[in-house]
Amino acid sequence: MVAIETKQIYLSRGHFGLEDITLTIPKEKMTAIVGPNGSGKSTLLKIISKLLKPDRGETFLLEKNTRAYPAKDFAKTVAMLPQSKDSLPDFTVKELVAYGRSPYKRFLDHHMNEQDEQIIDMAMDATGIQKHRDRLFHTLSGGEQQKARIAMALAQQTEILLLDEPTTYLDIAHQLDLMEMLRTINQQYKMTIVMVLHDLSQAATYSHYMIAMKGGKIAKTGDPKTILTSQFLQEVYEIEATVTFEANYPLIIPTIHKRRGNFQ
Repeated sequence: MVAIETKQIYLSRGHFGLEDITLTIPKEKMTAIVGPNGSGKSTLLKIISKLLKPDRGETFLLEKNTRAYPAKDFAKTVAMLPQSKDSLPDFTVKELVAYGRSPYKRFLDHHMNEQDEQIIDMAMDATGIQKHRDRLFHTLSGGEQQKARIAMALAQQTEILLLDEPTTYLDIAHQLDLMEMLRTINQQYKMTIVMVLHDLSQAATYSHYMIAMKGGKIAKTGDPKTILTSQFLQEVYEIEATVTFEANYPLIIPTIHKRRGNFQ
């Protein structure tokens, strides 16, 4: 089953661009998009979410061309959380999460009915932020803020969730906590989750499928535990390292070369 499909996506922006991005992303699975800085990962996510229009090519969600979706129907199908540290107005956590119900409301209708309230509570329970419902969003820690943003996306009740570097700005404990939460959401709600990640170990541990990009092109796709090899690191990241798996968690050990010269 396919959740997302792109066909021959091209984009040119000065010295940067995407070239022939043709891929499929499995439904109800967790997919990681990885690659060096500037490889086009976030740009691809923006095209899938219709935040950016390609020069040519087609994108399909659940076998339907994204251009055929009315705006509200699209917002009921896919939720996108860009990488952000922007401050928000003085919203409480519950008010922020309730914003996820917007696609189901008429223009200027902010009233939450009983069903809305149940869905908002479900989203806060699923992300563990129910206890913070009445706190102002900006008073939360970075990890709690990210959970609140994901709760807002859950309240949107989409089948697909796109996350651009969700663990950026978080310490390792909050990163792992967030990844475990996303795994639970994927399992419980059968939600397709697509994430841009920099940490290859987390990508391989938590995703079912991996897309590697380099220079605006697709470099490799497949099962992360199969494609994450020394050769992969050399081809995609141009580094020399050994890769071993311990309890399904990859250990990446760079090869250290002694510097030449007279420095001590």
